[in-house]
Amino acid sequence: MANERKLAMHKMLILGCGHWGRNYVRLFSGMIGSENIVVADPEAKALDTMARQFRGIGTEKDPVKACRKGGYTVAVVATPAARHYEMVKLCLAKGADVLAEKPLTLDVRQAEKLADMAASGGRILMVGHTFLYNPAVRKVRDLLDAGTCGDIYYMKATRTHLGLIRPDVNAIWDLAPHDVSIFNYLIGAMPLSVSASGGCFLKKDKEDVAFINLRYPGNILGHIHVSWTDSNKERTLNVVGSKARIVFDDLNALERVKIFEKGIGLNVAGADTFGEFLFTLRDGDIISPKVETNEPLLEVCKEFISCVESRKKPRSDAATGVDVVRVMVAIQRSLQRGGATVQVGG
Repeated sequence: MANERKLAMHKMLILGCGHWGRNYVRLFSGMIGSENIVVADPEAKALDTMARQFRGIGTEKDPVKACRKGGYTVAVVATPAARHYEMVKLCLAKGADVLAEKPLTLDVRQAEKLADMAASGGRILMVGHTFLYNPAVRKVRDLLDAGTCGDIYYMKATRTHLGLIRPDVNAIWDLAPHDVSIFNYLIGAMPLSVSASGGCFLKKDKEDVAFINLRYPGNILGHIHVSWTDSNKERTLNVVGSKARIVFDDLNALERVKIFEKGIGLNVAGADTFGEFLFTLRDGDIISPKVETNEPLLEVCKEFISCVESRKKPRSDAATGVDVVRVMVAIQRSLQRGGATVQVGG
């Protein structure tokens, strides 16, 4: 009861009630109460739906007006990505702690400015990189930390489907931030360089498919395939190492993570002459470890409120968000340069 009273003290502004915004309203209304939430969105029908579904919720058609009006202690920014910078900045200026949908911005300097603004004001700025709160991704990280995979050779992620087609950004900015954040989290580092090629088949000015290559410290390679035009819906991640291959399949409800204890290596001791090496194949078990089941976005919401209360840094903090934007900007530059290799941050 004490915790419920404490949470009810928060007044929340949620900017945008589209696909993600609706889910934030649903989850936070159960945590702090609908009567403590105001939703701002220019779409009247969307606001009417929220008002009918969540009794007591406040509504506002003008997001900028709602930001400037104040009266909130925490805010969620789930607007189109191009408006993230403006909205987050306004909320931070009002002294609110902010949870912003990914990507934090579409520009590195803007992302850095928001991070600096939050730090100087003592505010929590968290970015909704949902997969960092997915228990299966955390399981993969634990396995890598335990040495299950051995030396990591490369990572491969596939994120394809038919739609949803975003009008504001291309498929790369829509989908690839998920996998960039996962790769960075698993490796514990930023890529050194990227290269990417893509195609604009649905609209002339927006890539709807792309193949992205990343090179991480330690000569670890990464590959990401994203598409809005593939009839095969896939959400997979493969980590290939010297001891095993680990697979995360987000669409497999029964076996989200599998470990394939198979591999190939060099048998130097078995060489007959200098410079002759024998490749040895290893066969082993296929293991499906137990993985918790929960709603990752709910974990995001819980972490946000927890960090607001404790003033601790969230897992997907502003620095994490800036790092992802930095990689995404490098990917976009590579696309514009016909697939040329681009240094991250360069």
